[in-house]
Amino acid sequence: MDLEKVKQIIDEKLGSEYVVFETEDSEKYTFAYYKHRDYGLEDDRGRLVGTGPVVFVKETGEHKLLSSGDCIYGDYFDFREEVEEEPFVLPSLEQIKESILRRNFVNSEDLFFLEENWKQQFEDPSMALTGKKDMDFTNFLLVKSKNSSFLDFIKEYWLGLDLDFEMLDDEQLMLRRVNPKLEENNN
Repeated sequence: MDLEKVKQIIDEKLGSEYVVFETEDSEKYTFAYYKHRDYGLEDDRGRLVGTGPVVFVKETGEHKLLSSGDCIYGDYFDFREEVEEEPFVLPSLEQIKESILRRNFVNSEDLFFLEENWKQQFEDPSMALTGKKDMDFTNFLLVKSKNSSFLDFIKEYWLGLDLDFEMLDDEQLMLRRVNPKLEENNN
């Protein structure tokens, strides 16, 4: 595999902010996996949907960027053994907090886990994580609830994350997903 060729493909198709972080070899192929230069693998801000790794086809000498369809329907990953998935265990609020603090961003997966924890803890049918038409969902999210103790809990949790929030009314709380002061320090 020619890593210069791989870098050229990544730069042309995905942009120069992505870099190769790992390669994997099989009998028929060599794969080059990339990630965003500024964000970890688990950070939504650096994740791309619909593209796979760059593959080197040993038989033809071709390098190409795989699509999600290639990854699902092609024979590229047939060499991997089937792995039995472990049963899902909902992370605790403390585990979610540690992940958010590590990356300084509230991922969509964090939102799902938080919402599931909140549902279990508060049993609040009025609670919803949402957005609104004119809101920047990349940086904010909206929590709606008629339960004031739940909203107080969220405020305390968000303070523990060193993230800002704003009460829009008695039942709506706008939460910031990233600390702009820390974000400036990372750039």
